[in-house]
Amino acid sequence: MSQEALVAIVVAVALIVGPLATLRALSKRAAAQTPQRPAPLESNIEAELLAQLPVLAHLTPELRQRHVERVRAFLASKRFIGCDGLEVTEEMKLVVAGLACLLVLRPDAELFPAVKAVLLYPGAFLVPVNEPDEFGLVDDEPQERIGESWQGDRVILSWEDVQAALAGDGVNVVAHEFAHQLDDESPFEGAPHLPREFNGYERWSRVMQREFERLQRHRRPPVLDPYGAESPAEFFGVATEAFIQRGADLAQHHAELYELLRDYYGFDTRDWAWSA
Repeated sequence: MSQEALVAIVVAVALIVGPLATLRALSKRAAAQTPQRPAPLESNIEAELLAQLPVLAHLTPELRQRHVERVRAFLASKRFIGCDGLEVTEEMKLVVAGLACLLVLRPDAELFPAVKAVLLYPGAFLVPVNEPDEFGLVDDEPQERIGESWQGDRVILSWEDVQAALAGDGVNVVAHEFAHQLDDESPFEGAPHLPREFNGYERWSRVMQREFERLQRHRRPPVLDPYGAESPAEFFGVATEAFIQRGADLAQHHAELYELLRDYYGFDTRDWAWSA
């Protein structure tokens, strides 16, 4: 190959490579200058949680930080599935996670290990009845529910009722159903795994049994939903939602029950006021 031909090839390569290299450099510079969009709610999750759940302001700074960490882990590990045409938004996920994680603020608490998915319906939903009643009969008609907790891997919620709790309703379906998950982690119905400082189940059993029997006798006592009289498991769910939603009333009318739940969950709710 002649020297003139070699020079021509070098010049041609330079004409092709030079602009490409310049284009790559400009692309990298543009990418560096383009602000990266944060993951939804990730950059301001603490502020968003406080906006959705103003009662969090009553937690200590340590508990608020732990709550944020629990919520992040919840959102990363649980699937959210919309049902009956409901489109699940990031805000919906945050609200459900924020309410559920109020129940696991103890330092040694696990993050509902059995739960793999949260199913959200727009409102109350119908479920078939498979279990016989006290007469051994199975109802042919499905029952309307606002929430369910499966021992397998899912919690099912009515979004309409989740919103009602934020507005001050006494029923908190998230607290109720996730309390069932805590209950299922223990071999004792109506009782979660207790931290070491409880020194066994004697106190828990004494207080819960007395209050459960009181609800069964009266059915309309202050604060507690009569549905809690169905079973010790339902009583724990009802007591938990009363502790979250109506702490001051629970402390006034069921002082020992309130103190038991306060010691278990690790915070005080007497000053909490949900939007009405």
